[in-house]
Amino acid sequence: MFMFLHFTITTLIVFIFSNYLNFIYLFDICKQWLFNDINDFQLYDFIVVGAGTAGITLTTRLAEHGYKILLLEAGGIAPPFLDIPLLAPLIQNSPYDWQYITIPQQNACKGLNNNQSKWPIGKLLGGTSRLNYMLYVRGHPLDYNDWIPDFIEPIKKKGGSMHISDLEWNTGLADIILKGLQELQQDIGNINNNLKNGFMKVQLSMENGKRWSTDKLLYESLKDKLTIITYAHVEKVLMESNRAVGVQFVALNKKFKAFAKESVILSAGAIGSPKILMLSGFGPKKHLEDLKINVINDLPVGQHLVDHVLTGIDLIMLNISIGLSMANILNPMSALNYFRFGKGPWTFTGVEVLGTFHSSFQKNKSSIPDLQIMVMPVGLSRDYGIVLKETMGISEKVYNEYFGPNLYENTITIAPVLLHPKSKGEIKLRSSNSFDPPLIDPKYLSNEDDIALLTDGLQFVKKLIETNAMKSIGASIYKKHFPGCENEIFDSTNYWKCYIQHLTLTSYHPAGTCRMGDVVDQTFKIYGTTNLYVIDASVFPFLPSGNINAAVIMTAERAFHIIQQNTKFRINRTKCYKPYDYYHVPYD
Repeated sequence: MFMFLHFTITTLIVFIFSNYLNFIYLFDICKQWLFNDINDFQLYDFIVVGAGTAGITLTTRLAEHGYKILLLEAGGIAPPFLDIPLLAPLIQNSPYDWQYITIPQQNACKGLNNNQSKWPIGKLLGGTSRLNYMLYVRGHPLDYNDWIPDFIEPIKKKGGSMHISDLEWNTGLADIILKGLQELQQDIGNINNNLKNGFMKVQLSMENGKRWSTDKLLYESLKDKLTIITYAHVEKVLMESNRAVGVQFVALNKKFKAFAKESVILSAGAIGSPKILMLSGFGPKKHLEDLKINVINDLPVGQHLVDHVLTGIDLIMLNISIGLSMANILNPMSALNYFRFGKGPWTFTGVEVLGTFHSSFQKNKSSIPDLQIMVMPVGLSRDYGIVLKETMGISEKVYNEYFGPNLYENTITIAPVLLHPKSKGEIKLRSSNSFDPPLIDPKYLSNEDDIALLTDGLQFVKKLIETNAMKSIGASIYKKHFPGCENEIFDSTNYWKCYIQHLTLTSYHPAGTCRMGDVVDQTFKIYGTTNLYVIDASVFPFLPSGNINAAVIMTAERAFHIIQQNTKFRINRTKCYKPYDYYHVPYD
């Protein structure tokens, strides 16, 4: 009876909230039609494309230093209630998400619909920092030696860029997991401060129990120096010889041009930035010529796509109820506790413990770690298939046969994450129409070493559940064969390889598509240009050893200092451009 009641209430809440998001989104667009007055051919010091984690961080710094900035964002403003951390999965697949999906994968994602991975990317002020799981991880110092040598601290103090909070609410599983890890001689402590491998209760980009996202910085910047245009779809960068003079964008169903005296900066993310660059003529020559796009510079834009991959969802069974339950979430006192005090289960983001370690293949323990563990006390089996199944794209067959039977069981996730995949994918244009979504092919697990590493990660999980701490809560491996792997002997190496290839999930960390050294130089400038920059996760030469939001902010901070120095050097050495200098640039 209680299960039926919870199912009904959960379904109703999801339905109401989804429709609320759709309504607010449409209402916001109508407001822009009625009240926004967008002027054509306006001149700014800088144009920043993309109001996500990197774009807003950089925009704020530039505005604080007195520059006149235009910030263009394809989405709108976050509506009320998006600050509630628990609601992150509900924001995905909404109008505030680009709702990207990969092409079918040959070697991975076989348990997902059509072998395709869903890639949520924020489409609103704050970008993906508005719908991620808020984990603050700095990574290993060696991750940044070549491109952020001074390893900028992004925490909110003395002008820093982030509000960081320790985990305030957890199910009690965190302490047991950490005790088990201690039994395995793993280091326990704040890995963000000590800059080493080890495990800890998570730190979060949170303030007073609410999600902290980069759009909060906009309200601290200089309003008279900052113009923000939302629902602005950028079609291309406008070039004159090797100089970026502005951008062409669509808003209010009309085409506009905006111009920059100093620089144009793309911060549209690992998917958006390469797409805009290719539409502008920067990219693989043959690919652009096939689409009849004029080639300005033959560069490997869109190549070297990498992402953190995880597996192991709901793989661990317990004999006691310690995970996050729907009863816990739906309790009215939980809502009251959140809105009055900013505390309780509604401040929960899904992960309680994380950490990094070296696989058995890595003998040098002072080197960069190759595996991460994330501990989640809630999973696919616990929400009646209403939210997470759809968010992750799990197929109906897999859910019904594998996850559904555990609805009344106590399941948790201890997920190994592949930190530095050898598999490299690509992003290509679907057409020369800027409104067509790009073709995303991460080529997950195309390199067999990645499968071997994730298998090693699952072996580590097996060792963890054999510890006394985990035995005290009756931890065991879920022994049902994963659909599609029935012909393999359970717990054999071949079984786990098959399991990983079927349950291949993104960690939502795409990067590398405008890689430093290939597409941009050490100053984040596009090769062959004087003032066109890319500043976001797409420039990462390789993935950091952990969740990437903090690394994106560090990148933006580093880039600001470089651009600021270059601008000071140039400002008295170049002509003063005026709007009429650009009137000859035609619309396409």
